[in-house]
Amino acid sequence: MSFFKSKSSFLFVLFVYTVLLSAVLLYFRFPAEKVKLYCEANLEQLLPGTDCSIERFRFGFPFSFVADNVRFSSNLAVKQELFTIDHVSVSPDISAPKSRFETKIDAFGGEHRFSLIVDKKDKEFTIKDILIKDLDPTRIPFLSNATGRAITGTVSGSGDYHGAWEKGNYEAAGKGSIALANGNFGLLLPILSLKSIDLKEFTTELELKNKKLQCKNGKFIGKELKGKFSGTLGLRSTLKAATLSFTGELEALPELLKKSKHAQRMISQMKRQQKRTSFPFHLQGIVQKPSFLFGI
Repeated sequence: MSFFKSKSSFLFVLFVYTVLLSAVLLYFRFPAEKVKLYCEANLEQLLPGTDCSIERFRFGFPFSFVADNVRFSSNLAVKQELFTIDHVSVSPDISAPKSRFETKIDAFGGEHRFSLIVDKKDKEFTIKDILIKDLDPTRIPFLSNATGRAITGTVSGSGDYHGAWEKGNYEAAGKGSIALANGNFGLLLPILSLKSIDLKEFTTELELKNKKLQCKNGKFIGKELKGKFSGTLGLRSTLKAATLSFTGELEALPELLKKSKHAQRMISQMKRQQKRTSFPFHLQGIVQKPSFLFGI
């Protein structure tokens, strides 16, 4: 009696055997150094203006590629560390192993994942189903250096992103949302006597198009203030030079009135002038030197 009752059974077992044998051979004879150099070069191409270095690269059984300590730094005139990814695992899609990848990342204190689709012929890529969880912004050095502010808290988010590059030009678009919980946002200039804003909750929808990042339906609530906002961040070659164009409303909470007589006087004056409890504001200028004004 034959073990294989049909030709299809034999072919299936042969396929499984071939896959497992290939996995074992890759595991023991994986060309880690060559693949590491290849990945570094491609990541630098995906993120123009950066240098990438991978401390360790290895094959993960059965079919994944694992990289440890992936460091990105600026390759512009002023060199600076941008960020480090502690651990990343990339699993090729069997149906398109050279262009589709499922990616899991341990970085910035949290766990994140997304699907990456690369089209090298048309020089473009898409990052789908982005999920950010428990990100700690203090672990991204260039963020505080570029903004001149200390930002703390726990960040979560989701969305999609598309990038294309050709002849030195890079275009990007995307949509998503982001939230920050239990954090603090430093201010370059005091607002209602506050040098920083404690945030219990902060949320906004995001849309990236034509080198402009639009924030929609933004809301926040903190210990001393709550408010809503919308506007645009005009992207430039550096985050410091990005332009700001935001409007919104702020409302002082009892905690602020208790701790600051100066804020009490300002709010009382604005209430008399504007006959309202929430106050319109404008945020203009650039990230490095913003201008904040109350008024319609």
